[in-house]
Amino acid sequence: SLPFIPGDVDNASTYGYPVLYRVVPGLSTAACLRGAPKLAAAAVAAAVELEKQGVRAISSDCGFMLQFQDTVRAAVDIPVAMSSLLQLPLIASSLAPSRPIAIITADSTNLTLEFLARAGVAPPNNLVIRGLQDQPEFKTAVFDEKGTIDADLVEAEVVSVARDIVRDHPALGAIVLECSMLPPYSRAIQEAVGVPVFDFITMIDHLYAATHQQRYDGAY
Repeated sequence: SLPFIPGDVDNASTYGYPVLYRVVPGLSTAACLRGAPKLAAAAVAAAVELEKQGVRAISSDCGFMLQFQDTVRAAVDIPVAMSSLLQLPLIASSLAPSRPIAIITADSTNLTLEFLARAGVAPPNNLVIRGLQDQPEFKTAVFDEKGTIDADLVEAEVVSVARDIVRDHPALGAIVLECSMLPPYSRAIQEAVGVPVFDFITMIDHLYAATHQQRYDGAY
């Protein structure tokens, strides 16, 4: 199986707090990308079990699990954010409508405006969708499942895609990374193109902060 490097949603060392994982039986990467409505019940069952174990919020490890967002959130009493793409409305509200927002996704052939609209995500900003399905290292590691991943090569591929987007859209306002494997490269992307970069971890950290509020000490 593919190793999960630090920063990947599936690597527990990514977080500064404890996390629990549950596998959704039958939900492979390929099935998730194609659409898997028959597996909604299995996703719900995993979420319900996590809630019973005391978690305070639920996410996922694939942006395409946006397709289960409505079903899962209706089944539990805690916050659910199944896809990093759920950040799009907030991002759009922070930018002038004239500024494009880019989505870098594992597979742009399946991540379409129609897919987003079906899930109720339709910001007014122009969305620039670019996929990694034809990038050699990403393709062989993720889609061909060769069993290894060269993080330096993937970083170079993702940064190159980001640079191409900014070249084509110089007014770009932000980048959203759909894939749960891409947060390790968020900093490199930001250093290369200089715009805010949102990913699964920015979303999960947001959920954590809201569900684990802290007291503040200091002089006043």
